[in-house]
Amino acid sequence: MKNQLYYATYDITDDKIRKKVSTILKDAGFTRIQYSVFCGPLNKQQKKDLVENLKKITNTGSVYLIATCEACYGKLTIIGKGFDKEYVTGDKKVEIF
Repeated sequence: MKNQLYYATYDITDDKIRKKVSTILKDAGFTRIQYSVFCGPLNKQQKKDLVENLKKITNTGSVYLIATCEACYGKLTIIGKGFDKEYVTGDKKVEIF
């Protein structure tokens, strides 16, 4: 299955739920690019699984998954320090020492 790049952003006031959402996104392979914004690749099944996992815990606040096609990603405008697309999509591994 082909992966599509998604942005996940959330607005959750409960600290415990916010932490759980963050953990679920990281476990799904997403990379944090802002405090409440993540980015990562998903295929259709992974997206379905992620949505189900988030539904189980997100009874307050909201989580948005925003799909970004390759053509749209190329039109992304970043002001200031950006992020490495290859790292976010998993095409580049980073070693931390």
